[in-house]
Amino acid sequence: MIRRALAGSALLGAIAVVAFGYEANLSYAEGIAELTGACFIRGIKLDAEPQSGVDWTDAKGDALYGTLPLAEGRHAVMLDWTAEWVELYVDADRTGRLTRFEWDRMLADGSLLASVPFELVFQDGATAPYRLFVMWSPFTPTVLTYCRDTYREGKIGLGTRAYDLIVIDEDSDGRYDRLDGGILLIDVDGDGHLLASSDSHERFHLDAPFNLDGAVYRVTSVAADGSRVRIESSDEDVQPKPPLLVGFPAPSFEAADAEGEPFSIEKLRGRIVVMDFWAGWCDPCIAELPTLRAIGEAYGDSEIVIVGINLDRSLAAFEEALDEHGIDYRQVYDGPDGPINTLYRIEGIPMTYVLDADGIIRGRGLRGEELLETVAALLQEEADGNEPTDP
Repeated sequence: MIRRALAGSALLGAIAVVAFGYEANLSYAEGIAELTGACFIRGIKLDAEPQSGVDWTDAKGDALYGTLPLAEGRHAVMLDWTAEWVELYVDADRTGRLTRFEWDRMLADGSLLASVPFELVFQDGATAPYRLFVMWSPFTPTVLTYCRDTYREGKIGLGTRAYDLIVIDEDSDGRYDRLDGGILLIDVDGDGHLLASSDSHERFHLDAPFNLDGAVYRVTSVAADGSRVRIESSDEDVQPKPPLLVGFPAPSFEAADAEGEPFSIEKLRGRIVVMDFWAGWCDPCIAELPTLRAIGEAYGDSEIVIVGINLDRSLAAFEEALDEHGIDYRQVYDGPDGPINTLYRIEGIPMTYVLDADGIIRGRGLRGEELLETVAALLQEEADGNEPTDP
């Protein structure tokens, strides 16, 4: 998980309370890889024939041409390449002239990546900076892909508190006013850091309501260039997102296990719990079964409880997976869109949570030896804490 502290107050936008809503100015920021490694990748097709109306650079090798749409404009791009080198040219400021941009690095798959600063134009004539990651792969030479390397940050007063926030143009189209294509990060816990991972309690879709300190709000508008955001109170019934981080209590739930017996984390207090989200179709999940069996064989049920939360597409598929792999520890069938994996905001499996005897998350996303070592260390910690002290 990646955390990032916001810049000082001088860089944060002004806060304003307006009738029936709250507004804030947002400042331009770039370097989004420090905030989140996730990226919605878009692409354009490159052609061998140049489009008219552009002052194309003379190519030294084979040339490919295209236009990259951002906000209200289209930016000409050109690749000049041979077997030895590839050069990238972009009309980043829409002057009709192309500028060469150096590739920053080569990715693990052989793709080339450049960070290109654009100047966007909007319908009202306003302009704004916008930086993109631009990528080209020799395996798909007629396709140029890209995603945003910029965002907007500020501070907003909601209720009785001021919150740091970030707005991200998640769909990389250069516009922030399309709420169904954006992400809001807000410093829910007030620690001065924003957590941008996909299961974060501080990450929300711009078009979805969110709960802060028992009050519900909704983003109602963002300026096209991202320079201003408006948030209003909402009467929608939305529960707060519980943190899923180490050191926080595990979200509670009640369910029936595969035997029809009631299951809840609260009833397991006093014992360590390993909770494994898995499915029979998930090969990495199946590969982790020996680790879970090893934990079960090494420690008695009085010390540690292993429970599988199954996300198979049907109850029949779940039962088939149990039989096929001989799984005999406790199981709860939740399904692909069940309430438990929704509560825990599961984005990928296998996903494990290790809870201590008080129901506090002590490890998450662990596999293999790391999971074994974490459980062993926690058991030793519990044992040491229960040892009588000398008078």
